[in-house]
Amino acid sequence: MLGLCFLLLLGFIMVVGLQLWLPMSQASTPGAIRFNLLWNGFSQVLIFLLPALVFAWLFQGTPTRFFNLDFGGRKWFLALVGIVVLLLLIPINDWLTYWNQQWHFGTLDEAFRQQSEQSMQLTQQLLSLTSPGDLLLQLLVVALMPAVCEEFFFRGCLQQVLHRWFGNLHVAVAVTAVIFSLAHGDMYGFVPRLVLGLLLGYLFALSGSILVNVCAHFFNNAMVVVLYYLYHRGLVPMDPSEPLFFSWTTTIICGLAGLMLFLVYFTKIVQKDPKKTKF
Repeated sequence: MLGLCFLLLLGFIMVVGLQLWLPMSQASTPGAIRFNLLWNGFSQVLIFLLPALVFAWLFQGTPTRFFNLDFGGRKWFLALVGIVVLLLLIPINDWLTYWNQQWHFGTLDEAFRQQSEQSMQLTQQLLSLTSPGDLLLQLLVVALMPAVCEEFFFRGCLQQVLHRWFGNLHVAVAVTAVIFSLAHGDMYGFVPRLVLGLLLGYLFALSGSILVNVCAHFFNNAMVVVLYYLYHRGLVPMDPSEPLFFSWTTTIICGLAGLMLFLVYFTKIVQKDPKKTKF
């Protein structure tokens, strides 16, 4: 754990140092936005992916086995199950987002809201370009790279370390999900990201492969990227940053369907290999 924290700190130091030397552009021109996109992706690699790979190499010896990069068997199907569950949880996550945005943090409320607004403005700027080539760049930098970097670090490293430390899968998944949500620095998006972190944590535990998580996480990010692309091109009327407010009937039905689907496959895998997880 100390080694992982030290590597994470080194990643932050490198990013801060590079930002002082080569800061993100404040302009809103297409060239500046593309530069910021690439810089954002590179910082993800330095903060999360590089520490995860170095950790696996130093402390585990065999990174491929530690992360389990196998996508054979029915792992592709588990990735599909994770994606379907994510889709079914959209209505409940939409309400959770609205509820979370009503939170108040006393004296810290103004600072937290300012941080949340800055994060939203940055996201909207990075996703404001509308050419097909820019869409591919956005999918690469905003959808794929965070999916790879964050899953390798949070589920691939942190969750496995915490699982060994606590000896309990549920505690490891919950603590990792909390840290994962806090790491995004947006307290008004904490709850929906916590739900995403819990789902991805259990998905990694039952699949045993980080590639399954990367696929599900990428799909979650890609939905946002594509929605912004369609919105800015005038092809969809809804603003992706605004809640959709599904009916309670739809929310309850979709939530229960997603939960049942996930529990069914989770239970099947645990029964098939009871030594796979520790409760």
